[in-house]
Amino acid sequence: PDFSHVREFTTKFESGALDQLDNLVSCVHGEVPQDAEGAPDITDEETTLIIEEPASHLVAKNGCKSPVVLLFGWAGASHKNLNKYSSIYLEAGFTTVQFILSTRHIFRDTDQIPELMSKVMDQMGQQGLLDRPMYIHCLSDTGVMCYQGLDIASKQRSTMRRLNIQGVVWDSCPGPYPEVTLSRISAFLIVNWLCCMNDKLGVVQSLHSSYRLLLDRGWPNLMRRWQGKPVTLNMMNGIWCGHFGRDHHLQFPLVPELHLYSDKDFYLPYKYLEKEVLAIKEESGADYTAVKFVGSPHVSHLKRHKKKYKSQVLAFIMGNMKPVEETEELVRRRLHRNS
Repeated sequence: PDFSHVREFTTKFESGALDQLDNLVSCVHGEVPQDAEGAPDITDEETTLIIEEPASHLVAKNGCKSPVVLLFGWAGASHKNLNKYSSIYLEAGFTTVQFILSTRHIFRDTDQIPELMSKVMDQMGQQGLLDRPMYIHCLSDTGVMCYQGLDIASKQRSTMRRLNIQGVVWDSCPGPYPEVTLSRISAFLIVNWLCCMNDKLGVVQSLHSSYRLLLDRGWPNLMRRWQGKPVTLNMMNGIWCGHFGRDHHLQFPLVPELHLYSDKDFYLPYKYLEKEVLAIKEESGADYTAVKFVGSPHVSHLKRHKKKYKSQVLAFIMGNMKPVEETEELVRRRLHRNS
């Protein structure tokens, strides 16, 4: 759904632009996070993947199984949206896997995401994709939540199933730690309703979902903020998704990163990214590349700058591809180190 009207709505409640609406998607809005044990069982629909292989002549040209690109969509995205990103990689000879996090896991049942991503890994394993070189493409902080859950699920498995990630693309993420205000709670409830409608839950269920979020999470957290108490966000293993992305280079120093952002993204302020994320990576000597687009809104860089976006992404991926022999040797060393 188009969230542009949400921004107009929220400015009536509070002066100034809404810097990080998408980050509200990753908030826990109550004092005590909901336990995963109390969440509904994960459904087959919630683990739906779209897997596409490149044309046979491209695979034959490469002479080996193609690397895999995992595309993690933003809140409210559709697979039709992700197809535009997928086509970039398919035309270059890569296998693509599209996944979009369900609304309830974004807003309520975040603790269940690692289990959800474990089921995603099962599907990929059945298709023989887990042993291939892999690239991650995160679209907004909701995409980061998917990657964070995938990382936890991978580490909980046997060493034979550790993922061979060779690069990460951060599109419009990771965002800053969000604040809780009346206007942002209002925006959050609207976004939740829109996402529920996008999930085809119907008007009544969508309204009820937002109503329960207001009573159970939104209002209690707003009260905590007014009382000067700390606000707790949705976390996995004690880490918020935005900080997982910010500190990714510390956990994975050998994995190169590409940051795609713009000067007009009010979800991800460019000053925050440059000062609080990129500057830290620069100081630590991290292997990263940053591309700043002009004038493109949140997760709209491909739409506004198609040629530049495509060239930057492919240059990054191609420039960080390792020969098959080197990849296999890295896997063997990893398995030996963890045995």
